[in-house]
Amino acid sequence: MATIKEVIQQFCYRMNLPAPTAFVGVNSPTEQQYLTFFRTIGDNLRNRPFQWPQLKRGYTFNTQTGVRKYQLPGDFYRILNSSQWDLTNQWPLRGPISDYNFNVREFAVVSLQTRKGFRLLGPTNYLYSTAPYSKRSQGWFEVDPAGQNNTDELFLGYVSCNWTQPRDWVASTVVAAGDIRSGDGYVYVADSGGTTGTTRPNWSTGSASDGLINWSIYHEAYLVEASNTNLNDNDLCLFDTDIMVSGMVWLYLQMKKFEYLQERQDWENQVKSAYSRFNGPTRINMADELGDYYEWPNVPPGSWGV
Repeated sequence: MATIKEVIQQFCYRMNLPAPTAFVGVNSPTEQQYLTFFRTIGDNLRNRPFQWPQLKRGYTFNTQTGVRKYQLPGDFYRILNSSQWDLTNQWPLRGPISDYNFNVREFAVVSLQTRKGFRLLGPTNYLYSTAPYSKRSQGWFEVDPAGQNNTDELFLGYVSCNWTQPRDWVASTVVAAGDIRSGDGYVYVADSGGTTGTTRPNWSTGSASDGLINWSIYHEAYLVEASNTNLNDNDLCLFDTDIMVSGMVWLYLQMKKFEYLQERQDWENQVKSAYSRFNGPTRINMADELGDYYEWPNVPPGSWGV
């Protein structure tokens, strides 16, 4: 993986443009324009209906008695198809279920549903605090039936909104409270300031110490935008460098009012090729809704005329 600076500099070399030495936080029209190209192409790739392997994440949580709605992870972008499970009972969750069918499950006089189903509710302005940072809800994961105890564990497979990764944790380095670093595929936030220890963070839940600084696992958005004060030129881009550079090329040509359609088509072919490297053929679901199966009526298997 290349850093933000390396990707943008490769674009400059490709276009025979002067390559600045820094981009993030630089108050210059040229550097900000190049960073905008970088962000636009990265967001375009993430927003596609592809399930990029580098953006796949898993989130586990426990139900609570009588509770239906649970916070989605802060970096949630969309669900992974057929990747939601009741780990305690070892069966898949049904959904996402339409509002109508969810209401049938919830309000029908007689409900024969025993396995959990779910639907997603959109983001809200609800602000809740988790030291040392605060975050806004990315939405809700609503289940039916509601939690019947505090021990059932559910798994949510989802696509992260983060296509950049914070720069790597380094030993014996000064950090401030709230600084974000990555290590062994996970992202962490510093609970306090000071000098890092010698034990590299590698835990996947909760928090622990590197020997001097306590680090908590970080499941929040890490976006290429001005509001992200942790963003750094040395942060890593999770998409292939050649795809990012080719995308920035056609975007630059379009902005300059040059011919760009061939470059755009070449880029699209690159994107499809890159995605196909990690994914097999698409499974077609013939049900009326994804994962919305019923326990009644019980239709026996057989031959149906098509």
